[in-house]
Amino acid sequence: MRTTLLFLLIGIFSIPLSQAQSPGNKEMAIWNETEAEKTERMKWWTEDRFGMFIHWGLYSQLARHEWIKKYETISDEDYRKYFELFNPDLFDPAEWAAKAKAAGMKYTVITSKHHEGFCLFNSEYTDYNATNTPYGKDIIKEWIDAFRAEGLKVGFYYSLIDWNHPHYTIDRVHPQSPARTEEYARLNEGRDMGIYRQFLKDQVREILTNYGKIDMLWLDYSFPGEFGKGRDDWGSVELMKMVRELQPGIIVNDRADLKEYWGGWDFTTPEQFKVQSWPEIDGEKIPWETC
Repeated sequence: MRTTLLFLLIGIFSIPLSQAQSPGNKEMAIWNETEAEKTERMKWWTEDRFGMFIHWGLYSQLARHEWIKKYETISDEDYRKYFELFNPDLFDPAEWAAKAKAAGMKYTVITSKHHEGFCLFNSEYTDYNATNTPYGKDIIKEWIDAFRAEGLKVGFYYSLIDWNHPHYTIDRVHPQSPARTEEYARLNEGRDMGIYRQFLKDQVREILTNYGKIDMLWLDYSFPGEFGKGRDDWGSVELMKMVRELQPGIIVNDRADLKEYWGGWDFTTPEQFKVQSWPEIDGEKIPWETC
């Protein structure tokens, strides 16, 4: 049997123990929930404090980083070969789960889809997923079953960004972003962000309905401003309403550009640097997680 060596980017979550203020403006509510109900919903997360964050996609075969398509200017045609070669035949989710539990981890999050657009789950909205590779199976289902069997809570990372979708408009972080700003209009001719917005919502509905109870959703990410994207591009308000309705107990990070909305997010996510002081909004401490 041919073996493909996969390199996974595994991050460790760390959560502060002390209680913090709940974020969001109740006058701009996405979810009808009291302070007491929110505290109870987030209790496991504030107490567990230690989890695993798995980055895994086509980029893993290149053994460098998940932004490789952009940073190393790989064309769509050249990147496609990693889809055609994807076959992690030594994948053993039961072993991963057992080691996570042995290390003292209480929960885990995996990249259901990163910016490249490749899905580890079986999606009816795109062929660009693991079931259509030589591996041929739904990796998310195998993974989630194994980690649940060890008693760990489970969550999904899902990229709001999608460099594979033909209607996702080219922005300043896209691999095809031009050197000259006047080129954006030409490059985006024929692209319809409304079509992508519906695709995004449909896929989030898939991952929150096809795999049972999901404990956490890690959306990534918003970058408002010129040639950027924010909540209106993602349809974040309606998206988050759907998330809360489908999974009332879920805990969600803060990258959908909904900081002003009660129920729009639960915790903030400083990343790739040492946090020097407790994050605050308007002088109030807020829940946070770092990786």
